Parts: sequence; structure tokens; C-alpha cells
Amino acid sequence: MDETLIMESTVPDAPVTIEKIPEAPIKEEKIPTYNKKSLALIFLLLLGGIVLGLILSSIFVAEANNKIQETADELAYLLGGYIPSFLNIRVTPLTTSEIVLPTLGVIVVCISMFLLLGLIAVYFKVFAKTKSKYIFGLFFVLIPLLIESIFLVYTLRSLFAFPAIPAIPHGPGGIRESIGFEWGGLGQVLVIISIFESIGLSILLYLSNE
Repeated sequence: MDETLIMESTVPDAPVTIEKIPEAPIKEEKIPTYNKKSLALIFLLLLGGIVLGLILSSIFVAEANNKIQETADELAYLLGGYIPSFLNIRVTPLTTSEIVLPTLGVIVVCISMFLLLGLIAVYFKVFAKTKSKYIFGLFFVLIPLLIESIFLVYTLRSLFAFPAIPAIPHGPGGIRESIGFEWGGLGQVLVIISIFESIGLSILLYLSNE
């Protein structure tokens, strides 16, 4: 028998290695998710601001009507029970159209106030855990803003009676226009500032709960 054939038959087969082809990573599209906890908190704060704004507005309307009536009664008493028409003194209560804008203004400011309270509560919770100086410094920003909102509510309270201010005939840009809720008036400017403040606070509150 041929020795070459015998040697070939006795040599074991070499192991065959199969190289694995690396699989390409599958890119999964991330579906944007929303923080439901933050959205629920913002919704509750908005609702609280609306409720408080409506309650305060009803109180301010009653106060303004009482001031109008008291002023009219005092003048009538001094003038012998009759108020001349040329004095242009308001003797009737505020109408619905006259209280809509002031009421919306108070609601917006109250919403801003509630959002500030929510932010202060969130950062206080974080500060209690981390003792961060940065978080502590934020209180010196949020608390003054909260105090500012309280003063804004008090200012809008005084503006509820602005329709009772006698209008200056043939006088563009008179007192009523400058302090009321017309374009460029004090009341309108305060409300616009509060609207932008509320938007910014809502975004900050949402991001703070991420």
C-alpha cells in the first residue's frame, strides 16, 4: 500500500472557522415623550391661578362699585341731592364690558403668581437634597418676582375703578387712556408683561421637572 495514502488518511481534518460578519447597528427612532407629571403640575397651577383671579376680580368689582356709589352719594349730599350733568360724575355700576379686561389681567397675574409658587416649591425640594448654592441663589430671583406679582395684583385692583374717572372732552391721550386697558395704557402694559412672564415660568417649570 502506498505510504502517502496512509499518511493522508491518518491526519485529522483541521477545524474550520467561520468568521461572523458584524451586524450593522439598527438605528431606532426615538419617539418624543412628554413629562406628564410636569404637565399635570402646570395645569393645576394654571387652574389655581384662574380660580384665584376670578375670586379676586369679583371682590375688586364690588369694591369699585362701592367707591362709585359712595362718591356719587357724597356729591349728591353736598349739592343738595342733585348732581349737575356738566360734572360728568359716574353714578352707575360698572358694566360687563368694562370689567372683562381688568378681570383677565388679574387672572394672568394670579397664574404667574401660582407658577412662581410652584417653582419655589420644586427648587426648595431640590435644595433640601443637594444643598446647592446655585439653587439657593435662584430663591433670590423667584421670591422678588413673587412679591412683584402681589404688587401687580394690588395695582390692577386700583385700575378696576378707572372707568369712573371723568373723561376729558376732546383730549386725546387723556387720563383714562393712559391708566386703563386701552392700547398703551398702564393696565395693558402690566398684563402683557405678566403674559410673557407666565410663558417663561411655564417652560422653566416643565424643564425643572425633567
